[in-house]
Amino acid sequence: MDDDTPERAAQELLSVLPLLNRIVAVEVRHEAGEETTIPQFRVLAHLCDGPLTLSELARRRYVTLQSMSELAQMLVERGWIARTPDPHDRRQQLLALTEHGRAHYQRALSLMIARLIPLLAGLSATEIEAVRVALPALHRVLAGELEPAS
Repeated sequence: MDDDTPERAAQELLSVLPLLNRIVAVEVRHEAGEETTIPQFRVLAHLCDGPLTLSELARRRYVTLQSMSELAQMLVERGWIARTPDPHDRRQQLLALTEHGRAHYQRALSLMIARLIPLLAGLSATEIEAVRVALPALHRVLAGELEPAS
């Protein structure tokens, strides 16, 4: 099989993602204890850019409203997020990071980056440049696939 095909790139990407997810999971648990999960961390990441409704978070995470409601409640109880009334829709509430939640997220993210740096240092300059070019392109095409159809 030719190494320069989308099929080969897809196979390589799928083989790398579980390894990266495992590293992320270890660092999240190291930072916040065994009870912290990747879905919880990802919700904090979504809320870093600003408050979102429960519906919007569920849509972005591709989970049911009930599942997101349970996850959000757990994060509220930990003091990582807070609920506030949505000024545009009284039926909705906005979920936002608390200072404690933002600090927790930033610490965990810093630990993940610190964990990845020595691993990436094992790459040659050419390989690092290839990663630097490939990742934004992958982000663009994958994020485009997740956008709702108009």
